Order: sequence, then C-alpha cells, then structure tokens
Amino acid sequence: MAQDLDGMTACVTGGARGLGAAIVRRLAEDGAAVVIADVLDHDGTALADDLTAAGKTVSFRHHDVTSEADWSALVDAIDATFGKLDILVNNAAIIIRQRLSDQTLDQWRRAFDVNVAGTFLAIRSCRELLKRSGAASVVNISSTAGVVAHLDPSYTASKWAVRGLTKSTALELVGDGIRVNSVHPSTIATPLTAAAPTGHLEANRHAIPLGREA
Repeated sequence: MAQDLDGMTACVTGGARGLGAAIVRRLAEDGAAVVIADVLDHDGTALADDLTAAGKTVSFRHHDVTSEADWSALVDAIDATFGKLDILVNNAAIIIRQRLSDQTLDQWRRAFDVNVAGTFLAIRSCRELLKRSGAASVVNISSTAGVVAHLDPSYTASKWAVRGLTKSTALELVGDGIRVNSVHPSTIATPLTAAAPTGHLEANRHAIPLGREA
C-alpha cells in the first residue's frame, strides 16, 4: 500500500506521539516532507530528529491548534519553506473523560475548542496553501464516536461535529481542487487511551469484534 509522495508537503497536527506520530512516520516513509505541529515539544522534537537522522524531511513546530496567531505563523513558515501544502492531517484532539453529570461547561468548551475549532481553523488557515497544490487532501481524524457513541459526551459530540464539518468543507473546497475526508478509527492503544481510568475503555470494547484496542 506504499504511496509515492515524493515532492509533496504534509502537515500533521497532534503529530508528536500516538496515532499522529504513526501518521507522520508513514507519510515520511512514503516520501513526503512533513511538518509536525504539536504542543508536545519534547516528543515532537525527538520524532523529527529520529526521522531526519533516517534521511527523511521532517520538522517540528510548537503549535496550538486553537490559536489563530499560531496558525498564521505556521502557514507563513510552510509557505516560506515549501510554497504549498499537499496534505493536511487534522489529528490533534483531547478527551474529557467525564460523564454528563460530572462534566463542567469549561470542560465541554475545551473539547470543542481543540477538536472542532482546531480543525476549522486548520482548514480555513491552510486553504490557500492547499489550493496551490492543485490536488490537495485534507484528512480529518474523527472517531467511531463520530458515527455511534462513546461514554464521553463532549468527545462524542465533538467528533460528530468534525464529521459534519468535513462534509460541509468538502462541498466548498472541491472547486479549489481540495478533497476533504474524515476517518473514524476505533479505540487505539496510545498514551492517550492508556491514561483512561479503570473501566472506562472496557465500556467501549463491546463494539470491537476483537475485543481489544487496535
């Protein structure tokens, strides 16, 4: 399934570890120059250094997906270095592991700021760079929680919102030669899921045929 991505530029938000890091590695292995955008400086720098040492073109940039200023700076940096963007992977996300009765409004808003507003800002900010590609691809990482439901109300609602945002922006950006799709992974064994309280993930495993995380 290897793809020839030579000459292409990719940006992966939340790319410092877990699923994001796996996406970064695959894109780099397939020939793309990859910009890792994340708030995890240590992990992101280490990953970029590791791949650069292996002969890949990978860089790390400290980046908060909820910050318009950070998006403006990131777009300027990609423009100055590459002049275009072919692949945008919106992977950055958080999970507020609180049931409905225990969740605060601030927690709810934080989940939507990162998971939904962060994706919105990404697409809006990168649109012109993506348009220059002529055949760009935006991949929004939603979740099975965006198709059915998990026992995290703010996460589930935000991932449904990402799914809807994907459909709407796909209609708008198709004229610019930009495809917008979402993918919906089930639970994956990453540092994020490893931090879940006892019993929390078990409630979602009934929907996984193998009965375990990917």
